[in-house]
Amino acid sequence: MDTLRRPFFLGAALCSLLVVLVELGQAFLIAGGQARPGFGVRSLALIDGVLLYNVILMGLALVVPERVQGRLQGIVTLLLSLLLLLGVIVLGLTAFVTLTVMLGLLLSFFGFPVYLGLFGHFDRSGAAATLALLMTLKVAFVILLVLAQQRFLQNRSLVLLILTSIVSSLLLAWLHALVPGLLVSVTDAIGAIVVAILAFMWGVLLLIGGAVATVKSIRLRV
Repeated sequence: MDTLRRPFFLGAALCSLLVVLVELGQAFLIAGGQARPGFGVRSLALIDGVLLYNVILMGLALVVPERVQGRLQGIVTLLLSLLLLLGVIVLGLTAFVTLTVMLGLLLSFFGFPVYLGLFGHFDRSGAAATLALLMTLKVAFVILLVLAQQRFLQNRSLVLLILTSIVSSLLLAWLHALVPGLLVSVTDAIGAIVVAILAFMWGVLLLIGGAVATVKSIRLRV
């Protein structure tokens, strides 16, 4: 951390924060005032929130003594992982139930008009603009992080988390472009479920890491 270029790191942290804010629906950050549509973009916040948390931990290492951070990190990680898993379950189940309803309406002769009225107006252009902005911020984040300290590339878990974030965004964009406009709501829900599964795996890893760190902290105090 002695050779960390702090301006670049702060820029990377800002990009990570903006990504999460956009995904949570901060419409004023999106060109043209487009709000986030559907489940897909919102679900990305589950993964990018984990990435932002890791960036915050790296930033705290610059100002907080290692002993103090070690005592707090375990319990904070444990609590945040539980909240993440709860969010994954809520969003994943909501997307799954909605997907089931949409498929049921599509496969029903009399349900198709209902589907058109409820789900046939997905804002694909708004989603494309949002995802383009997110990808720009994520690329800027990676570049600034590498400029801040090349040794971050040696952190395998961090690299895998970044790749998960980028691949999830690309997958969602591909699913939105894959089908006609009337069916984008279906593929968007599918994308949200896939992202929720990926976020669940990261949440479990965080939970295990937080639990281990908490136990170690308790043993040291005893």
